[in-house]
Amino acid sequence: MFNPQLFMQLLVSGIVIGSSYALLSVSFGIIYATTRIFHFAHAVVYTIAAYGAVVALDKLGWPWWLCLVVGLVAAVILGVIIEIVAYRPMRNRGASTLAIFLTSLGLTIAGANLIQIIFGSENRPLSGFPMKTYQVGSVTFTSLHVTIVLVSWLLIGGLMLFLRTTKYGRATRAAQSNSQMAMSVGIRMERVSLVVFALGSLLVGVSALLFTLGGVASPNMGLSPILIGFIGVFLGGIGSVSGAALGGFVLGLATSLSGLWLSGDYSPVVVFGLMFILIIVRPQGLLGKAVR
Repeated sequence: MFNPQLFMQLLVSGIVIGSSYALLSVSFGIIYATTRIFHFAHAVVYTIAAYGAVVALDKLGWPWWLCLVVGLVAAVILGVIIEIVAYRPMRNRGASTLAIFLTSLGLTIAGANLIQIIFGSENRPLSGFPMKTYQVGSVTFTSLHVTIVLVSWLLIGGLMLFLRTTKYGRATRAAQSNSQMAMSVGIRMERVSLVVFALGSLLVGVSALLFTLGGVASPNMGLSPILIGFIGVFLGGIGSVSGAALGGFVLGLATSLSGLWLSGDYSPVVVFGLMFILIIVRPQGLLGKAVR
């Protein structure tokens, strides 16, 4: 039997989860669309953002908001280092896409183990956020939920504005459309790659910190979110920021609303079921362009 109260609660939860997934998808999508690198090591960047903030809080005793800044700086630095030290030399040597992906996968595994060695395997909370609970009718949500929705969509909107109005934004869009043509007109792909890795790392760092404010940091925390981000990019259409955002949002909304009929244990079935259906019905994604 349909339960309207449960539906409204799941809808609100879906908006929160979908907003978080949208930010993840955009953070992954802008890197992949520009460089065609399956940046699985994005998971380590996600994790290091959370641990950067947690360590600043535990060891230095800084205010929670300043610790968030530390986490974001750590994420951006690590993302840029991975591009400069690992991916760029491989591209310059003509490495295959598979070789670069395997390198990224190796960095993910090594990074998670190194974090566990340095910080231990126990979960680490990030406390201090002023958590308040609100109730509107039968729907309950928190100040963190509101923050997740607002911050996620403000950042996505800001990124879209950056891509349309700035020099490096336009260069990024040109590189996404045709990298060879972009280089022929004087666009330096190395600089563009640095920009997108910095932006993608910043966005995924924000996503990690928003999650950790309501949860905990752990060495392998980045694996599932990055997989979700990739699926969201695929659902929305590769090469489109708005498509990645829509794909992530639809994925989160569908995962939450599936709770009307399924238990939470079946959420992976919903995720991969949506991907399977889209492959058959619209393989280019929701907002992607068909290749002829």
